[in-house]
Amino acid sequence: MVIRELILKNFGKFQNRSVRLDEGINIIYGENESGKSTLHAFIQCILFGLKKMRGRASRTDTYTRYTPWDNPSWYEGTIRFSCGGKDFRLERDFRRGEDGTKLVCESDGELLSVAAGDLEMLLGGISEAVYENTVSIGQMKSRTGDALLLELRNYLSSYQESGDGKLNVDKALLLLKEKKKEWLNRMQLRIQQQEAEEKKIKFEIAYLEQETEELEQKILEEKKREKTEQEELRREEQRQEESRQKELHQENMPGTGGTLNWKKVIPALLVGDVIVWGILFFIAGWKAACISAVCILIAEFLFMAYTSTALKKAGKKEETKHAGQFIPDNTSGSLPKRKITGDSIRLLTAQIQEKGTRLSNLQEELSELQMAGISDRAEMEEIRSIELAAETIQSLSVSAQKSVGEALKNCISDIFCTMTREKYKKVSIDEELKIDLFTEDRHVPLFMASQGTVEQVYLALRIAVGDIFCCEESMPLLLDEVFAMYDEERMAETLGWLYKEKEQIIIFTCNGREAEVLQKAGIPFHMVHLHL
Repeated sequence: MVIRELILKNFGKFQNRSVRLDEGINIIYGENESGKSTLHAFIQCILFGLKKMRGRASRTDTYTRYTPWDNPSWYEGTIRFSCGGKDFRLERDFRRGEDGTKLVCESDGELLSVAAGDLEMLLGGISEAVYENTVSIGQMKSRTGDALLLELRNYLSSYQESGDGKLNVDKALLLLKEKKKEWLNRMQLRIQQQEAEEKKIKFEIAYLEQETEELEQKILEEKKREKTEQEELRREEQRQEESRQKELHQENMPGTGGTLNWKKVIPALLVGDVIVWGILFFIAGWKAACISAVCILIAEFLFMAYTSTALKKAGKKEETKHAGQFIPDNTSGSLPKRKITGDSIRLLTAQIQEKGTRLSNLQEELSELQMAGISDRAEMEEIRSIELAAETIQSLSVSAQKSVGEALKNCISDIFCTMTREKYKKVSIDEELKIDLFTEDRHVPLFMASQGTVEQVYLALRIAVGDIFCCEESMPLLLDEVFAMYDEERMAETLGWLYKEKEQIIIFTCNGREAEVLQKAGIPFHMVHLHL
């Protein structure tokens, strides 16, 4: 990426000010308070936006610091730059935030979207924090701060073998942790609901089974009662039958036996006939006595026939009477009892069937709930997969950290050794960014080196880290009063290396030392003068 032009429409002290830049080394020269730091800040604000903070912090934030001196409601700027062989124009109205941003490809006129990530892609995906701690070095900031240490640690831990460094391990692990927590909470809630539902169903099943058992017991009791009543009915019928038969065959009770004891009646009648015949014979003679005897016998025979028929009719009538007395007992007593008992059994049976259906449905629901345990096992597998992913990421990050750590050591060693013309052969750096220097025959802890060497080491570190972070798209290197502690020789070595290795360098300075060194070294540069 190469910045072609900065257009400060209304930003800080500048209004309608345009600054053109070239490839290679650019020196922006100006005395104190001429606006060098403002111009430096403008580049970062136009590339990454400018957000206004809230509360007390808004009094001293960047937005307030660079609010236009004149006409604050007009707060805009534009940058023109080249990237990937095309020219682009980025405009921002800082008051409107992203809504006031416009990105246009001037090569083909295409309108791009900052919100969709087009600008981020052009910048190689680097964050504002990475930009501020690597390629943009402000006054007294050549040393690495805590922000760079944090960014570098995270980058080293998240860097993959592909070298893209896009995966943030801490964020990835935090995301997996939250995902695991979400699955655990979801599963725990489901288990609690399932257990409560199972408990409810099991209780209802037990209650229905108890009710069914009680109904079945009632049916058994009803059937037993019905059997007892039937036995009592049969015994009553038998007793009544025996009583009827006994009454029908009583011999000495007139009108109830159905026949007389003719063996006793006939001899009595014959004795009476002989007496009557003797009296008639004595009074009326033989003929009259014979005729009278015949008449008496005929009359007795007719009497006996009539009496026998009448007695038979009386017996049948008595039998019918007894039968009539027996039948009403059955109808008024036993039959209604039988009907009530049968209805009770049918009602109880219907209740059992109804509860059986409900019981079957509940058992099916319980089975479905228990089958849901398979879903719980699937969730456990998902949780285990998340844990495995976290373990894999941690393992890969450790391996990648070692690999990229070695690459960083080699890169900073190459840069620093070239800047010092091989005076130092190697630079060692640990996880805490503790740095040690090595000459041909000595180990020099950084705290024992000169101030100029220390500044040079930290500049090399920032450039090396920037090369790793900005591997997709090289960014212009911004240096604001970085060479204040450099002697002329060290400055010449550093500027010579930068001219050879970097596509665009922008140096902000309040003295002419950098220009003089470049002129002596025969290195071309573009000069921009800022005036009070």
